[in-house]
Amino acid sequence: MLLEWNEEIKAHLMWIWGGEDGFMKRKKEGMLVVTEKKLIFITKTNMSYRIHEVHSQRQLLRFKEKKDVFLPVEGYGITELRNDIEKSDKNIVFPFSQISDMYFLEKRWGTDLKVKINIENKLKNYSFAIVKGWVKYPAKDPLQFHHMNWNPLITLFKMS
Repeated sequence: MLLEWNEEIKAHLMWIWGGEDGFMKRKKEGMLVVTEKKLIFITKTNMSYRIHEVHSQRQLLRFKEKKDVFLPVEGYGITELRNDIEKSDKNIVFPFSQISDMYFLEKRWGTDLKVKINIENKLKNYSFAIVKGWVKYPAKDPLQFHHMNWNPLITLFKMS
């Protein structure tokens, strides 16, 4: 699904652990990009490791300073987003029109964004959380998650 050139990126969240919920479904690390019409989960990107790390550290700093994290990333526009979407079929685009519900759950370990998607008349559940720290051995897995307020995203979805 292609993006319209007039769409604007509203937020770009790094260090997302997400994917489809279910038995034997393994979540992945990625980025969550929010436009005014879509929610996009990017697991394969053309962004260099260095640039990704810089923006991840900026996001972490905003968390520590209790500032807004729902911001677009400088230098990453619709053109870069389109290139990332086309890079891999593992990158998932969720048009707001296919999302039937979006809410978040505050858990002891962090905040979990839940998204219910209607894909070809089948309801699928996805969840996303922002990682605070990683363990890299034997496989890269999240160690801790952030507590955050997902209301700006949910409000954007409900207003669309």
